[in-house]
Amino acid sequence: MFDFAWSELALIGALSVLLLGPKQLPETMRTLAKAVRKIRGLSAEFQGHINEMVREAELEELRAQVQKLSSTSVSDYANKIIDPTGEIGGALKLDPAAEAEHLTVETAAIEADKTTLVPDPAAPAPAAAPAAPSPTVEAAAAPAPVAQAAPAAAAPAGPPAAPAA
Repeated sequence: MFDFAWSELALIGALSVLLLGPKQLPETMRTLAKAVRKIRGLSAEFQGHINEMVREAELEELRAQVQKLSSTSVSDYANKIIDPTGEIGGALKLDPAAEAEHLTVETAAIEADKTTLVPDPAAPAPAAAPAAPSPTVEAAAAPAPVAQAAPAAAAPAGPPAAPAA
């Protein structure tokens, strides 16, 4: 904080002993130390209040951003990013008459599927199909056919080669 050299501190100490005397010097040092402690405490409290104000300001900014995001629709935001001019959406839209006709055709197809899928309780039951013969235990225990190996090529005539050292 203050840039004092040892020689300057010694000069201040000698002057204080001469001016105040040895009796008042300890009391004066205690009073000066209390004042310095109080000043440091006040500055720490002031700095704490400043930090708290900064945090509150940051929280207010964050709250404003959250409020802005919660008021906007995600689909609108995605549409702005993906199709800012609206060209894609215009190309994909059907005219209302064609869309209504498409929906009625789909609805009719679904209703037709419902009638074919739900059996009529008054209708006679279909005849049972003959059961497929079940495999026997002997067929399951029979070994699988093994493929025949090709005959080996004829060995060259002559003595075997000596291993390389």
